Amino acid sequence: MRGLFLAFFLFPLTTYSQSDLPYKVGEYSAFDISFKGIKVGSAEMKIEKQIKINGVSTFHIIGKGRTASFFDWFFKVRDVYETYLDTSKIRPVKFVRDIHEGGYEKKQQYIFKHSVGKVFWKDTSYVIFPTTQDMLSALFYARTFNKNDLLQKKSFFVPIFMDEENYSLEILYLKDEKVKTNFGEVNCMVFKPKMQEGRVFEDGEEMKIWISDDRNRLLIKVETQIWAGSIKAILVKHQGVKYPLSISK
Repeated sequence: MRGLFLAFFLFPLTTYSQSDLPYKVGEYSAFDISFKGIKVGSAEMKIEKQIKINGVSTFHIIGKGRTASFFDWFFKVRDVYETYLDTSKIRPVKFVRDIHEGGYEKKQQYIFKHSVGKVFWKDTSYVIFPTTQDMLSALFYARTFNKNDLLQKKSFFVPIFMDEENYSLEILYLKDEKVKTNFGEVNCMVFKPKMQEGRVFEDGEEMKIWISDDRNRLLIKVETQIWAGSIKAILVKHQGVKYPLSISK
């Protein structure tokens, strides 16, 4: 599930007012996950509330992923990701990960201290870059991008701290495209992530991401090609978005 919560661009460190952001408390997105046309799971993301962490105002955002009950016998997934995102700097203050994937389980809790350029986990600290994101905050950071800059540069980089390592992710802007959903066609921008240092995707895997081409910059679709076929996540429900989606019936 981690590919769904990766994201996608590098921007200069900027201070934002909440009126400038493309999202707000209460935004909710639900996705169906399919493999070879069969629904095998679901995922959801929600900006739960605004809360102070160590004196910093943050959005508490939760992402969850799970396999369908009929698929559990084959490979059971129950994943939860949480980020506490600084509402003005749009960078993580705290990240929690609790995943159960088949027989593999992992729990993490990172504390980000950007003022000293470090992230803390258990009794160890790790050096990070000023704009470093976690696996979930990166998506919400990405949604603040300016499309005019995107059209000029064609690709962007974002540093991500994951599994006690620093990664550099390049995202390529491919094209604009309409995506069919159960509530109409959505105008989208299509992106392809490419790992620069270390690896998130295995050899032969490829991912594409569709983001709404409107003021919301909402995640609409994710598609990953693996050796056995194509895994797709498609938006099936949304609530509390800040602006109307660019939908054509």
